[in-house]
Amino acid sequence: METLQLVKEIECLPDEAKLKVEELVLELKLRYSRQTPLTEEELTRWADPEVFGMYADREDMRDSTAYIRKLRDEQWGAK
Repeated sequence: METLQLVKEIECLPDEAKLKVEELVLELKLRYSRQTPLTEEELTRWADPEVFGMYADREDMRDSTAYIRKLRDEQWGAK
């Protein structure tokens, strides 16, 4: 798709979708602009127990596969 056509398509999206496109572009930019591997400090930051345990008390997420399947069914209908 040509750049101008892509811009037109994005402009037609609702505001919430535009924000998701922006987040995706920023994530891709970060991923593909990185010239060096993550430092030990950066890797440690991602392993922060607060991040990994923030949903530990959510009973509805105990079975992550079932939880995601339910979300997908609600969003796109059972397949």
